[in-house]
Amino acid sequence: KQFGNVVRVWLGSKLIIFLTEPDDAEVILNSQIHIDKSTEYKFFEPWLGEGLLISTGEKWRSHRKIIAPTFHINILKSFIPVFNKNSKNVVDKLKNEMDKTFDIHDYMSE
Repeated sequence: KQFGNVVRVWLGSKLIIFLTEPDDAEVILNSQIHIDKSTEYKFFEPWLGEGLLISTGEKWRSHRKIIAPTFHINILKSFIPVFNKNSKNVVDKLKNEMDKTFDIHDYMSE
């Protein structure tokens, strides 16, 4: 709140913009115009393929149209028990690692 709803940060020659209001982020994420990805996304392409996260243009539109029904609020609500159960499991496992150095990847890739 101290800096407003939009925060601009320069990382070298690259401008990074943080949006703090969900409504502002929704405008960008639902835009048919602002769908170009930064060059950093190409780094992830070998692992993530050319799905919704990586693709742009017509390929993005096609993927978005196919996947959109999956994100209907009622579908997402049905996953809450699964999210809660898995989150609790991770927290329980991480409690064993308190005050230790450990590789978080081991827990996040199970």
